[in-house]
Amino acid sequence: MTGPLHHSWDLAPTAARRLQIDLAQHIILEDRFDHIRTVAGVDVGFEDQGLVTRAAVVVMTFPDLETVEQVVARQPTTFPYIPGLLSFRELPAVLGAFEKLETLPDLLLCDGQGIAHPRRFGIACHLGLLVDLPAIGVGKSRLCGTFDPPGENKGDSTSLQDRGEIIGRVLRSRD
Repeated sequence: MTGPLHHSWDLAPTAARRLQIDLAQHIILEDRFDHIRTVAGVDVGFEDQGLVTRAAVVVMTFPDLETVEQVVARQPTTFPYIPGLLSFRELPAVLGAFEKLETLPDLLLCDGQGIAHPRRFGIACHLGLLVDLPAIGVGKSRLCGTFDPPGENKGDSTSLQDRGEIIGRVLRSRD
């Protein structure tokens, strides 16, 4: 499954960074949602000491969050771990998982960054463009930007800002 933009995965890091800058121009940041009925969670892990990339996609109803479908794909890992270039390491396997899906979700939630990325093109942006679906990055660590600490209660949040723009939210996930 591919969306309107495809490219080679066999790129040198410098070319991958250039491609991120070029593709970032295609990201839509405004809310164009009509009605969200399904969401998909996307995550990647590694097996055999990093030689195999394992991608999982779980489609759930929204807002009930009942599982509709889940798929896993495994592929040889072909790109090294380089901060900021995660999508080039992980997305080939994720796309393999998407090819197995029978239910196309309305929205993607990706383990990784969206625009909270030095080139405003994290894995969520990259995947969203390739499969032509809206995607939100849910990163566990910060690649760039600054923030004031959120409140102490679960659900408290504050803006993540970089170079004068809001690029995300920092969320307190537990008290």
